[in-house]
Amino acid sequence: MNLSGSRTRPASFLYHLGWTAVDWLFPPYCLDCGTLGERWCETCQQKISLLAPPLCERCGRPVELAGMCVECQHAPISIDAIRSCYAYEGVIREAIHRLKFEKDLGLAEILANALIKVLFMQDWNIDVITSVPVSPARMKERGYNQAEMLAFPLALKTGVPYKRSLLKRVKDAPSQVGLSKEERRENIREAFEGLPQASQYSSVLVVDDVVTTGSTLQSCALALREQGVKQVYGLTLARAISRDPLARATS
Repeated sequence: MNLSGSRTRPASFLYHLGWTAVDWLFPPYCLDCGTLGERWCETCQQKISLLAPPLCERCGRPVELAGMCVECQHAPISIDAIRSCYAYEGVIREAIHRLKFEKDLGLAEILANALIKVLFMQDWNIDVITSVPVSPARMKERGYNQAEMLAFPLALKTGVPYKRSLLKRVKDAPSQVGLSKEERRENIREAFEGLPQASQYSSVLVVDDVVTTGSTLQSCALALREQGVKQVYGLTLARAISRDPLARATS
């Protein structure tokens, strides 16, 4: 499916209506200014800008010159492109924390609006949307997958089907926090398995909450390609911004 715009779809409207009813019964407060009745009010949303070009055409990190960053020029890449909405800092970091650890699930529908904006900026042909899976232990502990909570309303809004049964986490890797790029790659290596259902799709969009080095999305892409998927794209709400001076692009 070639994404070129959005319109209100019945399933998306009903999903929104459901969360509106929840908010009416249990009024939330804006994660930034604290306004009652808003999970993230329009005024506060407008204060945060989407990541602006130039971005690496492959991994999506901010660079000085348009093109491909140095790392993507020299490292083997299994994913076609990654794009993110915001820098992982400030109110966005707080939003993800509330979604992941405070069970503020209704916030995901609001945050998914940014994913929709960024997705429509891309010239990607998408057959299906999936999300980075969590381990059974993490699912049992948390009760939900925050990446799926972002991906599902995105699918409803775009009309592209959402399928969770394309990837399986087969390795419960330790936390990635504090690891170097090389350690992250090794930590997540072979952590995912592409499932047979993936073979019926040519192009897959994988959604996650945050991308740091891209190792997780790369591992997912490799697993999907082993099932015959030809194109894999990654979309995340946030990106941890590297301060590495070597992360520059060439024209």
